[in-house]
Amino acid sequence: MRGRPRLPNKPLKLKGIHRVKKRQADGSIKVYLYHRATGLPLDEARLAETYADAERKMRTRGEGTFLQLIRHFDRSAYFDGLSEESRKQYIWKLKRLEVRWGTCPVAAFNDADDALEFRKDALAWHNELGKASPRSADNLVAALARVLSFAKEKAVIKFNPLDTFARLYKSHRSELTWPEELQQQFMRTARAAMVTAMVLVRNTAMRASDVRKFSWTRYDGSRVQIRSTKTGKLLWIPATRELKAHLDALKETKVGALVMLTATGKAYSKRYFNEQWREDCDKLDAINAAKSNDFVRTADLNFHDNRGTAATLLAEAGATAPEIAEALCWSVDRAQKMIDVYLARRGILAANAIAKLELFRDRRDGTQEQR
Repeated sequence: MRGRPRLPNKPLKLKGIHRVKKRQADGSIKVYLYHRATGLPLDEARLAETYADAERKMRTRGEGTFLQLIRHFDRSAYFDGLSEESRKQYIWKLKRLEVRWGTCPVAAFNDADDALEFRKDALAWHNELGKASPRSADNLVAALARVLSFAKEKAVIKFNPLDTFARLYKSHRSELTWPEELQQQFMRTARAAMVTAMVLVRNTAMRASDVRKFSWTRYDGSRVQIRSTKTGKLLWIPATRELKAHLDALKETKVGALVMLTATGKAYSKRYFNEQWREDCDKLDAINAAKSNDFVRTADLNFHDNRGTAATLLAEAGATAPEIAEALCWSVDRAQKMIDVYLARRGILAANAIAKLELFRDRRDGTQEQR
């Protein structure tokens, strides 16, 4: 009876291995392997065995310290369920937290007095970081608070000393929206891909990451599919006339799966997209500066201010927060918050409210006269 043929040995595919090339005395190059997380050297002849030893040491490293809480957080199902961008942002934050707080004993979070002392130290650290960058300081302390709140939720610690903290960074962008005429100017002067980005964001309020990854399968000729900020699911909404006309024109010459592609036919990276967006914004500012010193500078605006503009225009057109939420796939609370934050103080909503009041009074007075 013939047995099953033996498969050739496949090379091990192990994650987290750092390879370092060093030139030897005889001029040859030798590659040394290290376990990236622990820095331990790996024996290539016994790679699987030494890798497993390093993994075991990594799991036991930091037991009984704040580092254990970080590992409890970043290896959880909750962390795996975060978006790719959120996980990337957490990586650098957790590394900073490990350096600063990694050796703090977990026991400090099981005693009320020790937890209070930790809070004092953490807030002092927050204040010190805030002198250089208030926003970065807020992000780091928010990550620290999330690790602690997660540990408390899972009954790993008793006290979360950072259940609340006052943020240092203050931003009120109510005046920072893209006026309609500025958006139109941008679409007349920008390169084709950035025009598409503007059309998408001003008609759907998509985030830049969703704009870059927007595929043709998410447009069926009359509707577009965008991600709900409430559920994270993709939902279909009607395409505006402007968006439909733009996508229909692009579809006749499409060359890839994505609506937006670089000149070489590749998907836009975050950095390359930001570079081209800023270049086209600077170009528009230069054009306007040559005409007058009194103009809205795109340098004072960012891409996501167009999202606020979309919500603002819907509100000015008379749409309610629930209607805006439905149109943009937001939660009602988020829609109301975006209106409050981004709403330009142009008095249009106030004028709409007064007009409705006057209409109500006219109807009421007319009814009374008929009586």
